Amino acid sequence: MNRRGVKIVLLFIISFFICSDSLFGQRWKLKRYEVGLGVGTTQIFGDIGGSADESNWFGIKDIKFDETKLSYAGNIRYKINPYFTVKTNLIYGFGEGSDVGTRNDRGRGYHTKMFEASGIFEYYFLREDKGYRSAAMYNKRGMLNNYSSTAAYVFVGFGANMSNTVHADTMPIIGGYDLYKAKNTAPVIPFGIGIKYIIDESIYVNADFGYRVALNDYVEGYKTLASKYPDVYYFFTVSVNYRLKTSRRNIPAFLDFKYSKFGY
Repeated sequence: MNRRGVKIVLLFIISFFICSDSLFGQRWKLKRYEVGLGVGTTQIFGDIGGSADESNWFGIKDIKFDETKLSYAGNIRYKINPYFTVKTNLIYGFGEGSDVGTRNDRGRGYHTKMFEASGIFEYYFLREDKGYRSAAMYNKRGMLNNYSSTAAYVFVGFGANMSNTVHADTMPIIGGYDLYKAKNTAPVIPFGIGIKYIIDESIYVNADFGYRVALNDYVEGYKTLASKYPDVYYFFTVSVNYRLKTSRRNIPAFLDFKYSKFGY
């Protein structure tokens, strides 16, 4: 190969890398919206229940299998850029607790249904897109593949919890000491960590664990005058999520009547 041929090959390679980098640098914009449905678990750490052990490290001993109940979730995500997303969470869950066998066995118990709506801000310290600049962009079938198999993030947000509680007390109510509220709405601050397992460019499985700090003390509908802290609860959720094609006008393609298969 002569010198001119070498220059042409080098120019072709450089152009390929530049075009690939440009393509994959913007590829996430083609599917910015994501929807998901999931199922998980709930546990409430309130004024009823708790470990009988005084040395309870960060409340871990308060977790009881028989008081861990189901929850159901739906979410919509919007990708701001490869590192940040915002998410709307809707979760319906159940909670249960009892004082039996705890250090405060007062004969108190409850069953709670609750609904949480929240806005979540996620930061990806392990990104989904790999940003390859080589032939590694292609999978075994020769198709474009710019997604990692896993991604991980931390999140924080703000929302509201609406709970409806039925109490199952086995001892008399102490006047002036026990405070009850069957229905309650509380602002909540969710925070936690999550991980994604990417199946392909459209589908992934998501698992996240998030604590919620309620800004009042009636999530389980009960408090005492001696209570100093708000209620806390967690959701652990596993969901299946689907990425929606996004038009050039930055809306889901199925809502954009001007969208074509070419993205115009």
